Amino acid sequence: MRNNNNLDESNISKSRRNCIKQWFLQDSKELDPDFKNNMLVVATLIVAVTFQTGINPPGRAWQETKDGHEAGRAILASLHHHLPYNLFLILNTLAFSMSTQIILMLVYHRRLYFEVVVATISMVATYGTAVWSLSPKDDVKLRYVSMAALFPYLWRLSYQAFKTFTKKNETTK
Repeated sequence: MRNNNNLDESNISKSRRNCIKQWFLQDSKELDPDFKNNMLVVATLIVAVTFQTGINPPGRAWQETKDGHEAGRAILASLHHHLPYNLFLILNTLAFSMSTQIILMLVYHRRLYFEVVVATISMVATYGTAVWSLSPKDDVKLRYVSMAALFPYLWRLSYQAFKTFTKKNETTK
């Protein structure tokens, strides 16, 4: 009986490794549907949390314009804590962007894909506008935040281009 349990655990472990391998190789058509659904739920939760913290940053925002602080700007960024705020903003944006990219990748070739893309673009624009309006004008390095937002998409594009290029080279040999 003990050998059967080890064999079952081995098969489960092998199945999980195969799902993770397919995920990293981005062969989503062959992904286990349960794994795909679980990843979609996780990515959606990460998008929700990062969106919320992006529009309501730690420390909140100034409520009034006084003492050299502008209403609606992030308090953490205004109190000479530039590095922690910038780091928070960059990492939060990276998590948000990576998760939106995962969602788009998982729903590709499904019904209502166009609608999901439009909704995602609108949400990303809303996030960007909120971050821009909360950040002090002279502090936050928005170019770094923009790079963090674009990184997952540029990474995916580079990966796909490399994959296509290597596939073409293999067929010409």
